[in-house]
Amino acid sequence: MFYLRKLSKKANLLKIKNAVSKNQIDADILKQELGTSSNTLSFWKCENLEHPKDTIKAILLSTTSIDTSQFIIFSDELLEKYHIETDDSQKGTTGYKGYETLHVNLCNLNYEKIGIVLDMIKEIADKKEFTPELKKEEVKRYISEVREDGLLDETNIREELKEAINKYCVKIA
Repeated sequence: MFYLRKLSKKANLLKIKNAVSKNQIDADILKQELGTSSNTLSFWKCENLEHPKDTIKAILLSTTSIDTSQFIIFSDELLEKYHIETDDSQKGTTGYKGYETLHVNLCNLNYEKIGIVLDMIKEIADKKEFTPELKKEEVKRYISEVREDGLLDETNIREELKEAINKYCVKIA
């Protein structure tokens, strides 16, 4: 199993990667990229990295904008290596009908474990297969595909994203 998360800013991946030590990473990056709720951090799961499209669509339709998107991907092996627990009992909020169950939380987090998550990001930062980027045009195409397939659930989309979809995602011919 693999676990995907969209970063809020692509530049933050480089800042984490280039930090000499996790102690030197700006606190704002922690707030932007690793903000927790109830000691959990939201991810979306994918069984096979050769077919991550549904997971990526679920993530994109849980956000607020249509922009170039930077992702990080953790494997089961990496989570086991660092003793990070997961919980998939909470459905995710996404505008991709039927894919709410792809949501998973990294759970029982504390400051030590958040530091470990930073270590994990540093460990994968040089590996393109674990840090894919989607350009804005690809993001638009993914969302347009969901709309065309009749799987867009507008009741679970944030208002900002609805506006962006109506502006940027035209029907596929």
